[in-house]
Amino acid sequence: MIRHSAIALILLAAGPADAAEKTFERAFTVSPAGVLTVDADSASVRVSAADTNQVKVVITTRGSNDDLAAVKLDAAQKGEDVTVTMRLRPKDSSSQHSPDVAGLIQVTVPKRFGVNVRTDGGGVELANTVGSARLHTSGGEIIATNVSGNVEARTSGGGIQADSIRGDVDATASGGDVRLVKIDGKIRGETSGGSIKCSLVGTNRGISATTSGGSILLTLPRATAANIEATMSGGEFSSDLPLSTTVQQKEFVKGSINGGGPTIEVRTSGGGISLNAEN
Repeated sequence: MIRHSAIALILLAAGPADAAEKTFERAFTVSPAGVLTVDADSASVRVSAADTNQVKVVITTRGSNDDLAAVKLDAAQKGEDVTVTMRLRPKDSSSQHSPDVAGLIQVTVPKRFGVNVRTDGGGVELANTVGSARLHTSGGEIIATNVSGNVEARTSGGGIQADSIRGDVDATASGGDVRLVKIDGKIRGETSGGSIKCSLVGTNRGISATTSGGSILLTLPRATAANIEATMSGGEFSSDLPLSTTVQQKEFVKGSINGGGPTIEVRTSGGGISLNAEN
């Protein structure tokens, strides 16, 4: 079960003394293989799957009565797809000031359902879905757990955690740690200000890990076949796996494990690189 985002709970708990709360709820009957799209100006978003043929939407907003009156909430169905929106409109036509509102969007979908989330401010959480997912936030942490399908995660202000993903993972954080563990697919992780931890299950399909400020730890099955290219500044390279090196320099290592295979490329400007073996 996905853990509740501390960011979302803080947002809903905070607010002025005269804060009010507004709740919006909708339910739609759908068939599997539809797509949920969430587009929010500012909200934390949680999406989880259940054995159901419905998409259930609950949006909770908190702010002053004037600010809540300026928020537009909507959910609509087109075919098997559902779109959820939260818009923060200026209080009046002469003002460019957006309402000061904390929002939490919670959606339950059928297990086999695609998910696209974009929010300009808040954390994003996804759990237990089957289908591809695109998770984007301009300010918050992203957590994806137990997903069968490719996952794309982008955040401009937080870390990224992906756990037990059966599909390719493409994760970029502008400032925060990236944790991509128990991934059965191609892995790409990048952060401008944090460490990276990746663990692979299954066959190597290619791994890329890049950070401008932290260490990189990769955990691989002992039988993994790969070509390795490691670039580091401010740290050392170590490997539990037997590495046949063709280049061994202070800041660059190139070689292969188990005869070579898809490339594993790791780069850090502020830390070391470690390859761990897991049976």
